[in-house]
Amino acid sequence: MYSEDNTIPPLGEPDLDLTITYEDGLRYAAYRLKMFGRGELKPFCDARGLPYTTLVNLKNGNLKTEEIRLVLRLLRHLDVPVELTRIAPDSNIHRFVFPNRELLDKFQATLKCFDGGVSPLEKSKHEQSKS
Repeated sequence: MYSEDNTIPPLGEPDLDLTITYEDGLRYAAYRLKMFGRGELKPFCDARGLPYTTLVNLKNGNLKTEEIRLVLRLLRHLDVPVELTRIAPDSNIHRFVFPNRELLDKFQATLKCFDGGVSPLEKSKHEQSKS
C-alpha cells in the first residue's frame, strides 16, 4: 500500500540475472559462520534473535529441512543485501536477488574463494603483497 506522499517505491519485477540459488546462499552462510571464533557465534545469535542451535547445524551441514527464510535473515545480518523471490507463483524454487551486478559479483568472488579453500581476507592480503 502506498502512503499519500508516494514514499514507498513500487515493487519491480526481479532481475533473474542478479540471483543466486538457495544452495549458494546456504553454502556462503555456512562458510561465514565457520569464520567465527570460539564463543563468538552465541552472542551474535542472541543479539540478532537468531536460533543458535539451528545456525550451528547450518554451519556443520546438518540442517534437516530447507531454512529459506532463516538463510535470508542470516545473509542480511552478514551484510549481504538480498531479497527473496520465487521463480514462478506456484513454484517452490526460491532465489535470492541482489540489488545490482556489483554486489552479486562481489558475492560470487567471495564464494569462489571459500569453495577454493581460501579465505577472501587471505586472498586480499596476498594480492596486496604482489603489488
